[in-house]
Amino acid sequence: MTALKNATCEHHHLIRAAKRNFFTDRLDKNSHNSRELFSIIKEFSNPNANAITPSQDLCNSLATFFHRKITDLHDSFGHQTLPTNTEPTPPAITLNAWTHINTEETKTTMNSIHSGAPSDPCPHFIFNKADDIIAPHLQTIINSSFSSATFPESWKHAEVNALLKKPTADPSDLKNFRPISLLPFPAKVIEKTVNKQLTNFLEDNNLLDPSQSGFRATHSTETALISVTDDIRTLMDNGETVALILLDLSAAFDTVCHRTLITRLRSTGIQGQALDWIASFLSNRSQRVYLPPFRSDPTKIICGIPQGSARHSSMST
Repeated sequence: MTALKNATCEHHHLIRAAKRNFFTDRLDKNSHNSRELFSIIKEFSNPNANAITPSQDLCNSLATFFHRKITDLHDSFGHQTLPTNTEPTPPAITLNAWTHINTEETKTTMNSIHSGAPSDPCPHFIFNKADDIIAPHLQTIINSSFSSATFPESWKHAEVNALLKKPTADPSDLKNFRPISLLPFPAKVIEKTVNKQLTNFLEDNNLLDPSQSGFRATHSTETALISVTDDIRTLMDNGETVALILLDLSAAFDTVCHRTLITRLRSTGIQGQALDWIASFLSNRSQRVYLPPFRSDPTKIICGIPQGSARHSSMST
């Protein structure tokens, strides 16, 4: 019995040492990648303290809850009428169509995407590994979409993964769940292509507010804090009174009015086929909650920008 006890202790010791070395090695390799670091920390901090049990009823309940939350917020804003008594000033610079891409550009974009949707015909790594075969065909579809100013209908559907906001949150309260949209891999390729062209247009023509830090290269939370802190200290040094108001809008991107967004983009200079393509991109979208192996019935999306989409960043500026 003593030998068995000692062997069991040694066994547990070796397992703990192996786990410690495994996580230490991963932390060292990702010391400059904050996103991966947080992901690793969540792994060994018992994120499944209140693990949920998937069921068809839970899928349907979450789908209804997510849909009603957005529609109720959207309806609470009322039916705002855009001003029609003034003629908008025509933009000096316009973007009328998306530039067609070649096979190499398609492959580069494909290999920059590392996720897809459960509804994809194959895992994302198959798209990456077989890019020589898939890219020419995907390129043809993308360029055809640009020419016709039409976003493929089959790519407008999102699978929604519901995650607890906190590991210790009560899973019986639907308010504790956060929806994560999973979009088809091919849709991400075309969206990322358009996002790059739109971002370049906005940046090259100085159409973004200089104080905007979100969704911009070389900008971050840190640059926003530095800018605000500097403004506050400058005013205080000049003997002025400073008041800081912080706003956190609930479901801000999920409740964006499509009509208002299109009008805003038009005034910025997005016109012609480029604007028609965005209108097609936003229309007739749907989603359903997916908790393997269960799926809810699809629900229609009447407002908002798909947050799993690469287009989310440039259209939210």
